Amino acid sequence: MKKYKIGIIGYGGFGKFLHHWWSKLENAEVAAVADHGTHIQEAENCRVYSNWKDLINDSQIDIVSIVTPPGLHAEMACAAMESGKHVLLEKPLSVTEDEALRIFEVQKKTGRIITVNHMIRYNPIINAIIDLGENGVLGKLRHATVNNYAQDESLPDSHWFWDEKVSGGIMVEHGVHFFDIINALGKQKYTQVCGVSHRRNEHQRDRVAATVLYDGGLIASYYHAFSGPGFFEQTTINLVYDLARITIEGWMPMQGNLKLLAHERSRKELSIIPGWQESESSYFGKINDASRTEGWGASESGVNAEKDSILISGILYEADQLVTGTFGISQTKGEVYGNCVQQILSDLILKIEKPEHNLKITLQDAFEALKTALLATS
Repeated sequence: MKKYKIGIIGYGGFGKFLHHWWSKLENAEVAAVADHGTHIQEAENCRVYSNWKDLINDSQIDIVSIVTPPGLHAEMACAAMESGKHVLLEKPLSVTEDEALRIFEVQKKTGRIITVNHMIRYNPIINAIIDLGENGVLGKLRHATVNNYAQDESLPDSHWFWDEKVSGGIMVEHGVHFFDIINALGKQKYTQVCGVSHRRNEHQRDRVAATVLYDGGLIASYYHAFSGPGFFEQTTINLVYDLARITIEGWMPMQGNLKLLAHERSRKELSIIPGWQESESSYFGKINDASRTEGWGASESGVNAEKDSILISGILYEADQLVTGTFGISQTKGEVYGNCVQQILSDLILKIEKPEHNLKITLQDAFEALKTALLATS
């Protein structure tokens, strides 16, 4: 088994995190790191470079991981591929469409393999919900809401995060994760994007929001705020399907709850969700329609006389019971995060070894998330 030599450009907190988790893989070794600051002094058992160009010209490096501010992504990714290296690029793909298209051109010219670190796609909760959606268990996805309250305590006024020429702004630097998740869940493309934002001053745009209409009828709302203490950090994703209501907690999804209109077969499929615990189930004949208050009188119902199907949005679904429950991952957030970054590197290596393999996250996936983020920012 070949052991791939990894070079990491950018050795701040996340670069060190990648080094820690990739060092646990049998077929990968972090062989070099590059950083223009003092971070590289903490690197152990690998070569260190103060200039990133020296790392990409290192003949022993197979894969370059780029973990720098987004404004540098395109230049570094293209240079790495032109030097014969495969690339694992931190999100976002770039900060402009033109830069993204340049990456596509160089990839096509060089034939190198590249993927973008939208690693939440590897989260087991997200994977389970994607699978349930594709299997028809949940019905069509109609509405999604993402609310992300992030801390700004580690982001002083001078931090590159606030310089939108470098970061792209909150929607580009951070929001692309969630545009990508909803793209994966809904399998739909945006048709209309409306964004608004607030600036605490001329330099810092700290709260942003967007509403996106997709070609399959999905409407999604996104809100991101970098304006509070770490104590109040919270990320919640609410998903409204024809047959399900799902709430997911954590920017790295860790737990949540689900309510499903089900039949026996679909009820059993819920077991693929990590830590699924059914709380309650009731057949339609034993529960009341909460939309009609006492004394309302008889009215037409979407539930048929045999109570084995239900009409929703003009679609007749097989269902005869309401199931509720909770789910959650028993590992720590760090372990889940670490497993995700291990899986994306393993996915890239598999693509290198087997060109017919389909990457979970393609350049086109990353490009779609970027385009939505740019429209939401303008």
